Amino acid sequence: NAIGMPDDTFASGLHARVFRRDGGVWVEDLGSTNGTHLNGVRISGIEPVVQGDRLQVGSTIFEAE
Repeated sequence: NAIGMPDDTFASGLHARVFRRDGGVWVEDLGSTNGTHLNGVRISGIEPVVQGDRLQVGSTIFEAE
């Protein structure tokens, strides 16, 4: 599935991916210009996401439930 964010000019067309693996949820930056941030820290690889984490893609912030 894809989430379109046409009004967020800081998000790349293919910015990041969030996926399930090994019973958990993970996020990976896909080489975006402005980076992907997890809890305010720019990620450079694949990172686990847990409930309450805040994921920033461009200027949009998602909270994991």
